[in-house]
Amino acid sequence: MGRELGLQYAAMSDPGRRERNEDAYFVGEVTGYYILAVADGLGGHARGDVASRIAVTALEETAGKGLGEVKPPVLLERAFQHANAAVCAYNRENHLNAATTLSAAIVDESGRCWIGTVGDSRTYIITPLTVWHTRDQSYVQELVDAGLLSPAEAIYHPRKNVLTQALGLEARVQVALDERDITGSVLVMSSDGLHDYVPESTIQDIAVTSNPDTACRRLIDIAKGAASTDNITVIVARERPWA
Repeated sequence: MGRELGLQYAAMSDPGRRERNEDAYFVGEVTGYYILAVADGLGGHARGDVASRIAVTALEETAGKGLGEVKPPVLLERAFQHANAAVCAYNRENHLNAATTLSAAIVDESGRCWIGTVGDSRTYIITPLTVWHTRDQSYVQELVDAGLLSPAEAIYHPRKNVLTQALGLEARVQVALDERDITGSVLVMSSDGLHDYVPESTIQDIAVTSNPDTACRRLIDIAKGAASTDNITVIVARERPWA
């Protein structure tokens, strides 16, 4: 677990019931900012594990060259397009269709947080009273947005894993950008192996009552106990240290 710039964090990944872990994550400090990211290689596509690693590596490289010189939202857009191009190049060279999600957050010392999303890996901002999370780029989310499906029905929809955006499949990708303040909150990032199986209320309770290390372990254990059939990756971070 790391503690720098006032941010305490932990990150863990588990293959779950699968032989190969196709998730990847990154947490690091770059020129006075924290970078946190979760990527989930798409099932049904070749070498999802490679695609997710390429994505987080491209994010790290872009952040290292650009943070401090350009604004975080601009850097996120640049990083996601670089990651997409890198996965596309890998596919061309190897005649494959590897693809991955990516959710990435940039946090400054004041608690200001910029988030980019492609696919259905999520970033949550959680307090004891509220839960906010990024919007999935998925077929089922579009049905929910259109009022054709309730959030509760979406959990059990047979096409809940069909994405409308992913890195590696098209020349450019549409990045959803959000800006939040995490002061006094807990930031949780996850692949869908967690949030497709663990209720939001449970994620909230564990995030606000446990330190980041314990929260990661508990959330992964609960997802596995809930018969998650996917890889499970979790990052938990908060701006102030625990007593």
